[in-house]
This record gives sequence, structure tokens and C-alpha cells, in this order.
Amino acid sequence: MATTQQPEATEHQHFGVVEIKDLENHKFIKPVKVVTNEDDIKKFLRSGACRDLLEYIQTLSDKIKSKPNSTKTQNSNEIKNIVSMLNEISVYIDNIPPLAQPMRYGNKAYRTFYQKLLDNVEELHKHLLPQSMHSSIIELSSYLMDAMGNQTRLDYGTGHELHFVVWTYCLRRIGFLKSTDEEDIVLNVFTTYLDLVRKLQRVYGLEPAGTHGVWSLDDYQFIPFIWGASQLIGNPFDIKPASVTIEKVVDQYYKEYLYIACIKYINTVKKGPFHEHSRDLFNISGAASWQKINTGMMKKFYDDVLSKVPIIQHFLFGSLISFSV
Repeated sequence: MATTQQPEATEHQHFGVVEIKDLENHKFIKPVKVVTNEDDIKKFLRSGACRDLLEYIQTLSDKIKSKPNSTKTQNSNEIKNIVSMLNEISVYIDNIPPLAQPMRYGNKAYRTFYQKLLDNVEELHKHLLPQSMHSSIIELSSYLMDAMGNQTRLDYGTGHELHFVVWTYCLRRIGFLKSTDEEDIVLNVFTTYLDLVRKLQRVYGLEPAGTHGVWSLDDYQFIPFIWGASQLIGNPFDIKPASVTIEKVVDQYYKEYLYIACIKYINTVKKGPFHEHSRDLFNISGAASWQKINTGMMKKFYDDVLSKVPIIQHFLFGSLISFSV
């Protein structure tokens, strides 16, 4: 696990998401890329935006600690409507089949899907949000679009996943989602999003953005390993870190735990023994506890995602998450 120093976030240090109090007079702006080099990364890592994002991810991690996917939650109308919207986007994929072409570098039908979503993303948000929040759509739309991958490169990776987390963070900031929704943001919304982007990856053969090959956690995702490890802390089924190397355990519990679902998906799309195609994850399975893995994954996320120019150079900054120290 990485050892870079980062802002520590624990269950005792949560200040909560700061909601915009006066939406009517708040100036929303179209998010843009800002980071271009290592100096910018250093500024970003010192910024309130980075601190707030880490805090938000840690808060959600703590909210779903020891809770499987089937945990009974509040499941507010707002959460249900987000899930419904993501499922509507999933239907776009069904209606836009892949083209008959070599699939080595991603299927060009993905661009048709992307354009379809781009044409409808504003209307989808208008249907989701009350009128009083429509001024925020200029920011929300940018994050949701980028959360679906890149139409030019026909790829998808951890930076796109991060923008989906930012999208939910922005929904918290404008007050559409509340602190009481935070369990559901992971257990209902994020799980639905994962199903959606895995479908995109499979159907259109999207390339992994910036893969590390056998040394990557996963060619496409990172966040579900953080939250998934938290879910498994103190689990009642005696699922230990080493258990993820046992196929029978993975098959039995993948529907209940994000981490195990990731292992199941990796085993489905990669050939050969687990210890060969996923060395990093295999090594991590030797950890003493899920708590250690959860803490280590947060540090690794800081080092391998937030600290990397190739990823954060594509990060979008607006008014809800801004580039200022």
C-alpha cells in the first residue's frame, strides 16, 4: 500500500457537506479543466476541493461500514428518481447495438450512445430536479457526461468514475440529496452506476484509461474497493481478505458486497489464475483485516488517482468544486 501523507479523515472528523444556502443567487459555471502539471497537482492536493472530496468519500465509506448491499435504507424519492434516471440511460445502450467492426479499440457505436446522452442530459436533469435547482444543471451535466467515459478515445477509467462521485457530491451541495441519503448514495445509486458503466464497457468494448495491467486494482474502477472494504468490516459471514481468492466465496457473496462484486467482474473479464492477472489485489488479500484494506485503499486512491497528472488533468472544476487553495 502507498505511504504518501494525506489529510486523515476518520469517523470523528466529519464536518459534512456544506450546502449552498442561496441557490437563486449562486453563480453556477460550466466546469473546466485546470490542472496541467505537477505544480498544479500540488496546489490541488492542498485545496479545499481535494479535502472536501476526500472527506465526502470517507464519510460515505463510514456510513456503509459493515452494511451489505441488501441493507434496509431510507431510499428516498430523490434516490429512487436518480436510480430511475440511470436505468433510463441504460436503455439507450439497448437501443444502440455495437457496430459490426473489429472491437480491439472500442466500438464506434459508443459515440452514438454518447451523443444521445449529450442531447438528453439537460432534459434528464430537468426531470430529476425541482425548478429551483435548474440553474445547477450547467455543472451537473458536465460531470454526468464525463462519468460515462470519453467519446474521442473510446475509453473509461478511474477519472470518469471520480466524476460520478463528484456528481453525487454536487447533488448534496445543492441540497437535492441530504445526509440521510448517504447510505443510499453507495448502496443504491453507485451500485446502479457500476452496473451501467460495466454494461458500457462490455457492449462497446471501451478501452481502460491508463491501465497498469496486472498491477492495477481493476482496469476501470477504484472507488468500490474503498467502499467495498468498509462494507466487509465485521461482516457476519467470516469473509476474510484472503477469502476473495476462493471462487465459491466470490460466487456466494458478490451480490451483497461491492468489493467481492469487483473480484467477480475481474474474474469474468480476465483470463487465467487470479494471482497472475491481478497481482496487486492478490497481494492485498494477504492483509490482516478489512479495516487495514479500507484505510490502505484511501491512501492508495490519494496516491494513484488524486496525485496523478494524467488523471487529474481531465478533472473538471466549477463553482461547486473549485480550484482554489
